[in-house]
Amino acid sequence: MIAARTEHIIRELTEIKIDENALVFFIGKSRCEILRFDRLSAAQANVLKQTALVCGADLAIPKNAYRGSAHKNFSAILFANRREIGKIVLRLDEQKWMTRIADELRIVLQPEPSLNLDVGTNRYSIDRTFIMGIINLTTDSFYSGSRYVSAEIVKKAAREMEREGADFIDIGAESTRPGAMPTDEKEEIMRLKTFLPAVVKSVKIPVSVDTYKSRIAEFAIDHGASMINDISGLGFDRANRSRTMARIVAHGKAGLVIMHIKGKPRTMQVQPEYNNLMAEIHAYFTERLQCATDAGINPSRIIIDPGLGFGKQLHHNYEIILRLKEFGVFRRPIMVGHSRKSFIGAPFNLAPEQRLEGTLGSTALLIQNGASILRVHDVQEIKRVAMLVDRMLAPGDAGQRDWELTRKSFIKASRLKSKKRRKGVVK
Repeated sequence: MIAARTEHIIRELTEIKIDENALVFFIGKSRCEILRFDRLSAAQANVLKQTALVCGADLAIPKNAYRGSAHKNFSAILFANRREIGKIVLRLDEQKWMTRIADELRIVLQPEPSLNLDVGTNRYSIDRTFIMGIINLTTDSFYSGSRYVSAEIVKKAAREMEREGADFIDIGAESTRPGAMPTDEKEEIMRLKTFLPAVVKSVKIPVSVDTYKSRIAEFAIDHGASMINDISGLGFDRANRSRTMARIVAHGKAGLVIMHIKGKPRTMQVQPEYNNLMAEIHAYFTERLQCATDAGINPSRIIIDPGLGFGKQLHHNYEIILRLKEFGVFRRPIMVGHSRKSFIGAPFNLAPEQRLEGTLGSTALLIQNGASILRVHDVQEIKRVAMLVDRMLAPGDAGQRDWELTRKSFIKASRLKSKKRRKGVVK
């Protein structure tokens, strides 16, 4: 058996001394893609089926598509390696009525572009796992360790997270845990007015504000926030058909997290159901991204978040984690907020304070499956896992210099925290 990573396959092929010109041929055969197509006519489904078979691939179509109807649409799933997809595209290009399918396949064959993220005036190359530290300004957050009640403690916590390796700080002035009631806008602004400027002045890294309200977002951006983390994906702020929030983010040149949610925090965990979990989230992101870009937000400023724990049953969360890579089709950084959530503690009946080990274990799986940004409570511990997994996943010696620089700064921060703990400064 040979591992499926490209660099390992190349090494093994080189080891058996194949012709160098044949490398591309075999690499193309090694990468199998499983692609779903929707809205196919019976004729398109059957032509694609026959074309796939001729090219050495195969297409799964519903049995009633064979006898079909001119007025019915079908879905189909293609099983093909990249070389076979190339052959299919060439054949479909000869038939204008199959252009849409050929264009969708052509996207798959394009090399994956390097991901960039623009936040305020900063540009980040998403070539490693980024960490977002959580600071909650509420007294009812589900995890007691993330609740902060004084400006001085908040400033210390933010500085501590930055030293431990956080790339962003996310401040929430309203609890969105399951069952939470909405917070009055005036109360939310009062909390931010007390804490946000202090955090912005205390750290050099970008500060995000967790809100779905356009008025709160406008206040946050005016007071130094450079990212808005919207759990509703622009869906709750209904003024002017959800465009107000998007326009404020666009005008402020802020980053934007578009999260998927089903329902609202108060009722979202009351037996949420999906006909097709991944298809519904995919459709949601497609529509929400279009809404954002139509309002003037540059795609380079957008992050997507599948919303673990937000309108999801236990098995939904697990499926999203295992299939996270599928959201890579949007070519945007994928953020996940898994830290100490109930789907980690549920199998063992553990309280949030006892879910660190499960959080660390799922962290490694999330990174391997395509997570770009991790929104977490325990920055130092998660940073350590992320650095190790990033190093394992880096091809060859890539990133070695960055690894050494990051490792040195991380060790320095860890020693400082240990020293403070011995003195009783840090709990």
